[in-house]
Amino acid sequence: MKQLLGDIPTRFIAITILLALLVLAFLTVRILLVPVVAASFVAYLFEPGVVSLQRRGMQRGLAFLLLLTTSVTAVVVVLALTSSWLKFESIERVNTGDIAIRLDNQSGELENWLNKRIPLAQSIDLSSRIATRAGRFAETFFEQLPSLMTAFAVNLLLVPFIAYFMVRDGRRLRRRIVSMVPNRYFEMTLIVWHRIDQQIGGYLRGRLIECMLVGVTQVVVMGITSLFVPQPQILLISVVCGITNLVPYVGPLMGAGFGVLLYLGAQGVPMTAVYGLIVATLIAHLIDNIAIAPVVLSHNVGLHPLTVALTLVIGGELLGILGLLIAVPVASSMKVIAQEVYANYQLQNRPS
Repeated sequence: MKQLLGDIPTRFIAITILLALLVLAFLTVRILLVPVVAASFVAYLFEPGVVSLQRRGMQRGLAFLLLLTTSVTAVVVVLALTSSWLKFESIERVNTGDIAIRLDNQSGELENWLNKRIPLAQSIDLSSRIATRAGRFAETFFEQLPSLMTAFAVNLLLVPFIAYFMVRDGRRLRRRIVSMVPNRYFEMTLIVWHRIDQQIGGYLRGRLIECMLVGVTQVVVMGITSLFVPQPQILLISVVCGITNLVPYVGPLMGAGFGVLLYLGAQGVPMTAVYGLIVATLIAHLIDNIAIAPVVLSHNVGLHPLTVALTLVIGGELLGILGLLIAVPVASSMKVIAQEVYANYQLQNRPS
């Protein structure tokens, strides 16, 4: 009995330490999840160039640094040359109070139009609901924008550091993991890993090309629209639309929402510019779905549209924007693993 009582403090300490380690691991994963995922994306995007330079006798780490330096230099030069065209300072001049007032006026006109044609809509109080929620969203968005930019800058420094070690030591770590697999599953593991690498790498590189083409399409469509209605900050909005297009389904709404808020909060921009922006974004999104995406992503992940939609819903609920970004690659990897495990099971249980 004394021995049993004497073991209680030791067990309690062990359980406490275990719980503390689990909490620490959870917090570490939560903090580092975004930069690690972003670093994985960078490693996959640079992999073809790294392999090409490696075949010419250059080490993987040095090849990655060379490609990274070239890419960063190109981006800095482009930003330096186009800084006056992008007009980043227009974001700082956005007045959230003007956004709420203009939304209130427009939603009031929409409500009057609906009330004349649909009497039941009078009880909805549409104008106040839209103005209140949109005003809060705009105020929160532009208030949090500096902190978001700060977090982005920190991750921008951390991501290349993590990606460098992923590229340099990734294959060595992979060999160690594969070497621990039993011999009967060795070949299946290599096939699964190779297929996952091909699908994720092809998907991410295809999405990057698609985003660039969507940005160019947005510039062209908004330029044509500006012949009929004013369209200020075309380049800035198009860059944002191209970047946000990386998020499936929700990306075009995010890009258009940024442009709408920018127009509503700017001085001297008529509401016709907002309507023109919405139409231009819809046309660019339609061109993307009809022409760009099918060509660029011809070797896609091979998931059913319903599976993609459900996967995005689950990813968005669990991890927000990050979940939307990684949902399709994760689902594709799970599909590859399930297919290879099932094929291996059939092969082993095939009657001789």
